[in-house]
Amino acid sequence: MKNQKLILVCAVFLTFPILQSGCAKKITLTEMQSGYSLLSEEVKKEIKQVEKSIVGVNASIRYEIQTFDYIFRNGKLIPDKSSPFRYKLKPNGIVITRDEKTLSGGGIVLDRSYQNNIYTILTSSHLAAPKDTVDIFYTDVNGVLTDILFQRRIVKNIYLSGHGQNNMRFNAALISHDPVDDIALIFAKTEKAIATEFHNEPGYDLDLTWGDWTFLFGYPKEVKQMTGGWVSESPYRGTFAVDAVVRYGFSGGPVFALSKNRTQLVLVGMIKSVPSSNLDYIAPQEILPPGYNLNTEDLNQLVVKKLVMVEYGTTYCVGPKRIQAFLKANEAALSNNGIRLHKKYL
Repeated sequence: MKNQKLILVCAVFLTFPILQSGCAKKITLTEMQSGYSLLSEEVKKEIKQVEKSIVGVNASIRYEIQTFDYIFRNGKLIPDKSSPFRYKLKPNGIVITRDEKTLSGGGIVLDRSYQNNIYTILTSSHLAAPKDTVDIFYTDVNGVLTDILFQRRIVKNIYLSGHGQNNMRFNAALISHDPVDDIALIFAKTEKAIATEFHNEPGYDLDLTWGDWTFLFGYPKEVKQMTGGWVSESPYRGTFAVDAVVRYGFSGGPVFALSKNRTQLVLVGMIKSVPSSNLDYIAPQEILPPGYNLNTEDLNQLVVKKLVMVEYGTTYCVGPKRIQAFLKANEAALSNNGIRLHKKYL
């Protein structure tokens, strides 16, 4: 009996369900090792079809950085009611520097106008139209934010670009965006064949809920990649959660699910964000080489830097109803750019 139980347990762990049309089949570990796919041939064909509509989206941002240098007296700041910063600054107390940052993510081509050579791309607002001003405040000894402004980052210029099939590069421009739902429409006017338009239906009629499976695409490190995961409920309005491993570069990428009749991959969302945490650390000047021993003068150049760390395992996606509402609300903006989306999106 002991041997029989052991064999039964091993049989359970050496089988794996695969996605088939309307049924589940179990395969052995031996079959998996010989190249057996976990997806049906129909689903694999659909993936190859929809991935042709996915492009990479890049935003090069130039910032003006204002750093505020306050006057201290007995270790405390001096209040100044006449100052917009509430505390007294040193003479020439606003130090101006410049910085550049590149954001990357994905997008899906909703429409391609052969007449105007225009590609219409759905992507994330925080990628295509980041906040024009970001204020950074000091924290107290308990890590709580204060009202003392440390630094202000002001966007001076945003240059949108992207790449599609065969790494074909293109310039892009913003049509419209919604920072609340984190949705944006951009367009690329080019004669290059950067992608095909998405030919399947949007999944507006799908009510995604616990246990639904989704496929997610993105461009981490400017390389198109796919991942997948189970759907869970989200605490945020108009979104759903997916237990997919998503890295930087997946923002704005499309989310697909099987249609109700399980014959197509339909567009059901867009990757919005992942949970993250901040790591503050003390660092010397960036010009110093690795392994350099700091001297007394170097200690005066130490600064506190912030590193955003992705907490892998959960991804939040914009739901299909919010995408539909956004596209409907921007019919006029699209028309002003010579674009008319297919009625299936509206």
